[in-house]
Amino acid sequence: MENLDKALHAIGISVASEIKKLAKKDKFEASGDLDKSITYKVDGNTVTVEGNKYIGAISSGINRRKFPNVNRIKEWLKDRGIQPRNKKGRFVARTDANMNSLAFIIGKSISERGISKRFGYKGSGFLEEMEKNVVKNVTEMIAEAYKLDIIVKLKEI
Repeated sequence: MENLDKALHAIGISVASEIKKLAKKDKFEASGDLDKSITYKVDGNTVTVEGNKYIGAISSGINRRKFPNVNRIKEWLKDRGIQPRNKKGRFVARTDANMNSLAFIIGKSISERGISKRFGYKGSGFLEEMEKNVVKNVTEMIAEAYKLDIIVKLKEI
């Protein structure tokens, strides 16, 4: 099943690169961790594409009642270079206490409203878009690979 194996690897590459492209288009690239985390593996006749845990949240949104991980928000704040402000709107030092407070406030807002204002707090839907973009191509690639492998097996008989 040499042709099928090649097709499955090509599908993995195609799906992973499409996810990366759409995430970049939606400007989800603060630290680059999401892009680096998107990988694929082929196990038998199955292709598995994996990414950071939060990929589903930024694509589909989150359950509003669930409180997000404040430490991850702090990392995001650091990666973005966001400076905390006081009640008057003036910048304050980037101490642990100030960053914790800011991360907690952002987490509270996410749990009440959702994840991304620019997408109506619902998520961007880039995983669903990827699925629409590659499904037809994947079906054709697998069908062609099976066809070629069957022809090779028939010639061996």
